[in-house]
Amino acid sequence: MVADHVIVEEPLTIMVHQVGSFTVMCTPSDIEAMAVGFLYSEGMIRSAEEVTAIATKEGLPNVIGVEIQEPMRLGIARNLIVASSCGLCGVRNLEKMLSDVPACGHSLEVPESLLPEVAEKLRPLQKVFELTGCSHAAALFDRDGTIIAFAEDIGRHNALDKAIGKCLLAKRATQGCGVALSGRVSLEMVTKAARAGVELIVAVSGVSSYAITAAQHWSITLCGFVRNGRVNIYTVPTRIRLGNHGRSIHAEQESGKKSD
Repeated sequence: MVADHVIVEEPLTIMVHQVGSFTVMCTPSDIEAMAVGFLYSEGMIRSAEEVTAIATKEGLPNVIGVEIQEPMRLGIARNLIVASSCGLCGVRNLEKMLSDVPACGHSLEVPESLLPEVAEKLRPLQKVFELTGCSHAAALFDRDGTIIAFAEDIGRHNALDKAIGKCLLAKRATQGCGVALSGRVSLEMVTKAARAGVELIVAVSGVSSYAITAAQHWSITLCGFVRNGRVNIYTVPTRIRLGNHGRSIHAEQESGKKSD
């Protein structure tokens, strides 16, 4: 018999005054960054300055209360539970969401060699993954590839929310940055990046068809399978100065359904 390190997954309840409560299954670290990043990524706040008060509830470490400016503009109160495997909270109209979030600017341009460099910077920072083999990571980086915010969590989208929240709390702009992700990229990850004004997504794993559609719509450069000398560029390749290994990809969509 041997001891094993197991990642913690617990409910974090974010209680937003006059808006509602949101219970997020996550790894209970960087709680304030998680709450602020979640509210920002879900469009409930437009900047950290809109958070007027934030504090954990006394005796309830996994309950955090938040007060925001203009809570009534968000409409009817919501009470939702968000699983650690899913990051789209209460979205009912994808087309409206696509139209509500503006396209990213085009201030970032990097050499192809920077992409594997930032991807490789993730693993040494992943202390939870090193112990458990069961966490995702997200790292926001600037045009020089310098990591400006890093976070880990059992959920991919939680890790990204935490990294964005850290930037917001530190009053560091996310617009014009890139993000390196340890896992696959689906719609919710691109949505969170778009709301933060992130122009470049670098993922060590694959991307989904809707991630490609959304990234193209929001003018985000989406790169997948950035590992082992490989770089697949799915959208907006103009931000990347290509070397010998980068490829602009036309993706064939595969449903996974069996044919008759």
